[in-house]
Amino acid sequence: MEQNTNEPTEFQQILQRLGTGNTVVRDTIALLAERGLKVSRSAMYQALDGRSNRRELIEAFLETAEAEFERRRQVRQRAARLINNA
Repeated sequence: MEQNTNEPTEFQQILQRLGTGNTVVRDTIALLAERGLKVSRSAMYQALDGRSNRRELIEAFLETAEAEFERRRQVRQRAARLINNA
């Protein structure tokens, strides 16, 4: 993975889209710990920045990010249903 210093990586773009205060990196580290892989926050950000080729970190990050986007989609649907039924 090569890093272009001018443009964020696709993984950094995902983090940006999730917004500040999201817990995806923390949740990814917890997921990896459940799977028996101890990873530091720094190692995660190195992978997301394209400075590490640890595939298992990226795969877990994408899995966690997808779950978060799905959770948010479901929350929006539930809110819309409540508004329509009110």
